[in-house]
Formats: sequence, structure tokens, C-alpha cells
Amino acid sequence: MNGIPNLPETIQLIGDPTRIELMTIMIDGRYYTVTELSKRTRVSLSTTSYHLKKLTQIGWIDTYKQGKNVYYGLINESIADILELLMTISTPQKIQSYNQKQEYIEIKEARTCYSHLAGKLGVNLFDFFIEKDYLRRKNHEISLTDAGRIFFEEIGVNSPEALNGKLCMDWSERRFHLAGPLGSEICAAFLRRGWIIKSDKNRSVILSAVSPAWLRAVYKNRDSQKVLVKNEPS
Repeated sequence: MNGIPNLPETIQLIGDPTRIELMTIMIDGRYYTVTELSKRTRVSLSTTSYHLKKLTQIGWIDTYKQGKNVYYGLINESIADILELLMTISTPQKIQSYNQKQEYIEIKEARTCYSHLAGKLGVNLFDFFIEKDYLRRKNHEISLTDAGRIFFEEIGVNSPEALNGKLCMDWSERRFHLAGPLGSEICAAFLRRGWIIKSDKNRSVILSAVSPAWLRAVYKNRDSQKVLVKNEPS
């Protein structure tokens, strides 16, 4: 018979710097091979495999085999939420190089948190949805309005009324961005339409040249009311 969860063991397992770095890489929702993760962490293949095995044993990592390759990713969005929450209470590391500074700026501006949008873009977008009355927030509960259903359908989100939205504390902005199935589908719709582009070196995203004027205004935190005409997405 199982008893109380072994929290000390879990904390010990995830407390290793290499394991934290591996999970932070996978927080973008992608799957990676051992070789890719080894290059990103600058750790040997054998050491990377060892840490992935440990993370798999505690049920935090999912594996998928295709041909000769085995791919690793976070088991679900809840793990990403935990990591983001831990980041909000962690002391910032000192930036040691120009590359670290550039990566921090990119991540802070716009990134994915597992499958939804975070960073400056994410929190501004959530504020925009509230201001336009597409979403309503009561304490920590999020609800969709009729205007929101129409808007989200127009930008390519299927059946938004069936999707739940939830708050996620953004570690870099210290404000909320939109998570949950609705947040994930909004991000997916932006990717399908080519409005945002994922980086191939970290989990940052950028707006593309075809992104609509209202989204560029939201990102730059300008007065989007003057840009968005008749509530019509481009």
C-alpha cells in the first residue's frame, strides 16, 4: 500500500542543475533526442542519458521512439507550470556573457511556456483579451464572453467555448499570462497562420511580417484600440 508522497526524494531528483536545465529546455513543449539535449547542455551523451533516465523514473519525462531515435519531452503542461512557478521564486542568475544577455532578452520579450505564450507578449496579450472583454477574470477564474468566442473563432481557434483558460504566473514579467487549453490553442492558431515563428536555439518566438497590426500593437504595448478596426482580425 502506498503512503504519503516522497517529496524529499522528488526534490532531490530534480534539484540537480543538469536535470533542471534539461527540463527547462523541454519547457517549450518540443521533443528532443539525447544528442540534441547533450549539445544544448554541453554535457556528455552518457551523463545526459543518465539524467533523462532519472527524470523518466519519477514520471516527469515522456519518451517516443521513431526509427533509431528516441525523443524526450515533458510529460504534460503541469510540469512546465511547476517549473515556471519555481522560476518566479528563484534568485536570478548573474549574466556572464553577451550571448546570455541576448538569450535573456529574447526569452523575456516573447516565448512559449510549454504550449502557450509567455513573456511580454503573453502578458500583454492576456491584458488585451481582458480589456476587449473577450475574456473575463474573477479572482483566479477565467471565463469566455460571446465577443471572445467570435474573436477567437475568427483567428482560427476551433470551438473556443469548449476550451478552459487558466492563469499562469509569468516569471519574467511577474504578471499573469493565459494558459490551459485555450491558451494553447491560441498559440497553435498563431503558429498555423504564420503570425509567430519559433526560435531554433531557445524557446523564444518572434512576430512575423504577416502578423496583423493589432497583434503587433499588443506586443509593443501601444493603444491597440486605435489599431483594431471593428474587432476584425487580419
